[in-house]
Amino acid sequence: MAVESVLTFAAEGILTKLTDLAAQEFRMAWGFKAELRKLSQSLPILQDFLGDAAEKAKDGGKAVEDWVKKLKDTADEADGVLEEINYEFLRRRVELQNQMGKKVLNLLSASNPILFRQKMAHRIRKISASLAELKNEAAFVGLVAKKKDPTSQRIREDRETNAFIGKDEIIIGRNAVVSDIVTTLTNSNMNQENVSVMAIAGMPGLGKTTLAKSVYNEGAIDEYFNKKLWVCVSNTFNVNSILAAMLELLSGKVATTSQQALLTDLREKLKEKKYLLVLDDVWNEDSEKWERLMSCLSKLNSAPGSKIIVTTRSGKVASITETLPPPKLELLSTDECWSILKHAACSDGSSDIPLGVERIGWEIAKNCEGLPLMAKVLMPPTLCL
Repeated sequence: MAVESVLTFAAEGILTKLTDLAAQEFRMAWGFKAELRKLSQSLPILQDFLGDAAEKAKDGGKAVEDWVKKLKDTADEADGVLEEINYEFLRRRVELQNQMGKKVLNLLSASNPILFRQKMAHRIRKISASLAELKNEAAFVGLVAKKKDPTSQRIREDRETNAFIGKDEIIIGRNAVVSDIVTTLTNSNMNQENVSVMAIAGMPGLGKTTLAKSVYNEGAIDEYFNKKLWVCVSNTFNVNSILAAMLELLSGKVATTSQQALLTDLREKLKEKKYLLVLDDVWNEDSEKWERLMSCLSKLNSAPGSKIIVTTRSGKVASITETLPPPKLELLSTDECWSILKHAACSDGSSDIPLGVERIGWEIAKNCEGLPLMAKVLMPPTLCL
């Protein structure tokens, strides 16, 4: 395989595969969360070398070719680990269904889970070590870390979100939080600033996006704000891209133009109007980028009382952005996780569940660790009869 082809595979594949693997943290939580977290933190560092490697692939000699081959090997190993984790997850779900008639079931007791955790943790550590080695070797082969132009980075499709609430996106144990957020956002005493910001921060799977959707679709929000906008930011935080997304939502037209033109059109659409802007899944920890966005938004001549909701996994992002009191997003109780399981498994949540099956459901709920998303993922499809 030519160096260029290998590099293309690596550039388009490894980050997706490794990020998918790191995202298993909320899904599995099988004792290697620390390894997955370390792995996910190393991804941006690797990404910075890909652009320079692409430029030097043709004339960089065997050293660059070997470096790229190691990158591909790491991608293949990550792919194998991801497939094995997914296979084990599905196997345990089948095993769970086969044990429906038993009185007691521990979801994580099947087929030597300790050995599986140790094996996966070891392989993930090896992947992280390979990435660290690639980073150290990059300088020796003449590669330079270069930040990619944010406008050229594509938001991963599987992270794209929208403001619509799906059938499986129910709010359980969060009604009080939703009410508190709506009260804060619509409180006229909070209108001293032209645009105020609330950050919803927390670990993966805690239900930040679902919470934001619930707030976004509240009737009191519709009554208070003249305009509502939902923008999924994800890994790419580019001011012009965010402004263009806002304009597209307001006008229905795709905007690919200068910042000056974007601001001119946005001023026309939002002048003297109160708007709510949700920026979902924000990863940017660069305060200067955030300040540039806020500077642009301050020039729109919108009405006082406009608000921004930022959802993020990062406490640093929250500290950079928020100007309003943050909501307190707690882990759910076992009872609340069980309610989510019932709703996800039974279309209306009211189907009769045999006592023995209910015991199984409670065992599953105990293993959800208070995370709404884990309750949905671990739900066996035959829970309701």
